[in-house]
Amino acid sequence: MRKLLLHPSLRRIIFFFPFQLVFLHIKKNLLLLSVWGLLFGFITQALAPRYGVPYLFLNPEYLDDVSPLAYFIIGFACGGFIMAFNIASYTLNSFRFPFLATLAHPFTKYCYNNYIIPTVFLLVYVYNILAFLYGEQIYSSFEILTFVSAFLAGVTVFIVVTLLYFFRTNKDIHRMFGVKPQEAGQDELLHKMYRKRQESWKNPYLIRENRDWYVETYLSNPFRIRLVRAVRHYKKEMLRNVFSQNHRNAGVFSFIAIISLLGLGFFREVPFLMIPAGASVFLLLTMFIMLPVPLHSIFKGWAPVIFILFLVTLNFLYPLDFFNNTNKVYGLNYNAPKAPYENKTLNRFFSQKDTVTSDFKAMIETLNKWRLKNQKTVEEKTEKPKFVIVCTSGGGVRSSLWTFQVLQQADSLLQGELLRHTALITGSSGGMIGAAYARELYWQSLSGKTTDFYSSNYLTDISKDVLNALAFSIATSDWFLSLQNITYDNFKYNKDRGYMFERRLNDNLRNVFSGKRLHDYKLVESEAIIPMMIFSPTMVNDGRKLIVSSLPVSFLTQNETSENLHVSNLNDGIEFSRFFREQGASNILFTSVLRMSSTFPYVTPIVSLPSEPAIEIMDAGMRDNYGIEVALKYMYAMRNWIETNTSGVVIVQIRDRHKEFLIDENPAPTMMGALTRPLGSFYGNLFNMQDFTQNQELEYVSSWFAGKVDVVDFQLKNEELPDKISLSWHLTNREKLNVLKSIDLPENQESIDRLRRLLK
Repeated sequence: MRKLLLHPSLRRIIFFFPFQLVFLHIKKNLLLLSVWGLLFGFITQALAPRYGVPYLFLNPEYLDDVSPLAYFIIGFACGGFIMAFNIASYTLNSFRFPFLATLAHPFTKYCYNNYIIPTVFLLVYVYNILAFLYGEQIYSSFEILTFVSAFLAGVTVFIVVTLLYFFRTNKDIHRMFGVKPQEAGQDELLHKMYRKRQESWKNPYLIRENRDWYVETYLSNPFRIRLVRAVRHYKKEMLRNVFSQNHRNAGVFSFIAIISLLGLGFFREVPFLMIPAGASVFLLLTMFIMLPVPLHSIFKGWAPVIFILFLVTLNFLYPLDFFNNTNKVYGLNYNAPKAPYENKTLNRFFSQKDTVTSDFKAMIETLNKWRLKNQKTVEEKTEKPKFVIVCTSGGGVRSSLWTFQVLQQADSLLQGELLRHTALITGSSGGMIGAAYARELYWQSLSGKTTDFYSSNYLTDISKDVLNALAFSIATSDWFLSLQNITYDNFKYNKDRGYMFERRLNDNLRNVFSGKRLHDYKLVESEAIIPMMIFSPTMVNDGRKLIVSSLPVSFLTQNETSENLHVSNLNDGIEFSRFFREQGASNILFTSVLRMSSTFPYVTPIVSLPSEPAIEIMDAGMRDNYGIEVALKYMYAMRNWIETNTSGVVIVQIRDRHKEFLIDENPAPTMMGALTRPLGSFYGNLFNMQDFTQNQELEYVSSWFAGKVDVVDFQLKNEELPDKISLSWHLTNREKLNVLKSIDLPENQESIDRLRRLLK
């Protein structure tokens, strides 16, 4: 083995600077490597494919279009990340390689030699882009070549611009002290030095300190290898000064870059700045690895301690009002006295039987108007109408698009009878957004504001990207401080990613919800002109439902008592409009209601309501992803009227997944898999468990409802790869096509035929 190590050729390979840098990163810089590992997982679709994260990198969308410009932007951001990696690595590790200070343009030389990880990443990235685009089968070879070329051009432009900056500003030992760089005249010594080293496996010219990292050869440019020469004849202070100047320059560059990116957050509403979400992820990771650079430039070895102290201090200061980090819904008065959220207050609301009776009677009046609108007379005989309830599931844009398409196409084929017969729409997340858009356009068609409710252009609207605006806001603004505000009704609110979600959603949907408040739907819902909608987002505090409706529905928060049942009641919901009446609940923007029901963790912020303690709200799907629980509770409260005045109930269930799901394989787990499986299985099967429970609840309906109940399922084809559609606020063009094609599945066409027969 020793003879093998003595061989000069093998020594040149083992102690080649690029290889030694890889070994150094593995030994000393695991945090930097973990970020690369995260990105490798994304681009290879090994991480978060269910949520569509890989598609943000492989199929970026900019200004609602997959274009060469979108690929150029994400390539430019990728180039920024690569250079941030080089800057951070150089700042943290250059002191281990004293010979660098004796070279001309040491940072540039370092980048040449630190190429292995970035190059492998780019090769894997390009391969996966090609594989993905060819797999989509909707792009020509020329388009694919253009996309890849634009991506590589973006990477190249950023790297070249950054290297030019450092090339002009960084100083080497010659520019600082007038010493001739060691590369000059080196070639003639190369063979002589190697002959002298034949009997030793280490370069005798490299007398080094313990902290130095041994290197024999390096790349002086991308195509030329040189031998490392001795640095013992240089004063250590000279070498340190070169590195210190380079580090200060890197720190200034990093600081300016971070401030510039944060400054862009002030212009996040400008459409052309809503860059592809994948580029925003690159920006976020770029800032993450560049943050230590200015600290290291100033505090040197104390930088890690200073950074940890900063995080600890921030953790304790974060709850202060100064940080203004509370996410609010727009329209509510947060300056009014907080609504007390405690058992005493809840018990008072739950015991108000007169209120429940009043709301019940008001709902009966609305249902009577619905009956008059839908009943028909055939041969002098009045036929009772079918009572239609639409239940739609959550699931991001896929559910929004799927729900809208089902309602639009089924209503068209039934000549307007579906939405006319629909009394109630409930559900969660994206499905409720699609249903709300369909209902709004239906209302406009009734009032003559639009005559093309069945236009396919609306399908394009509802399927547009929402994630780009959210991701850019996260990357540039939503850190520790909210520095921008928005004013509604003289109340100030944070302008954060929650605001961007509502703004982008409204822009996508032709601003049909612009300025609309919850109370704007009260009259048309109470007159049964359009279906009523009941939202039920989940309260993080205790898991209760927050029942949100423009109509009074306190009966949905009550448990009916019985002489034959003696049990301590546990009410599982509160009525939003009454609980927050003093805070102006009816003035809440309708887009904020949609957002509360669609609060996907970390992507959109958890909403805080004006109570004490603050009630925090997240996605309705945590409790009732399919809307069945709310629908059955409504049916139970109104069962006597429905039995008397209708010919039965039709529950139209619009699902973003099949009820009959595939059973996953269960191979022998690894140790880590065995540790994480219990928790992972619980969350992975959350919606399946809801299905089992709600299926039982449907079976029990016959025990308390004498009428006929038909459940008509519309199910999105979303079980197997490659047709699996991601749970995201961004869909690829192929995923959109898969959603739209699902309506033609035989089981969904049969569901339309069933509806036609039921509502004939």
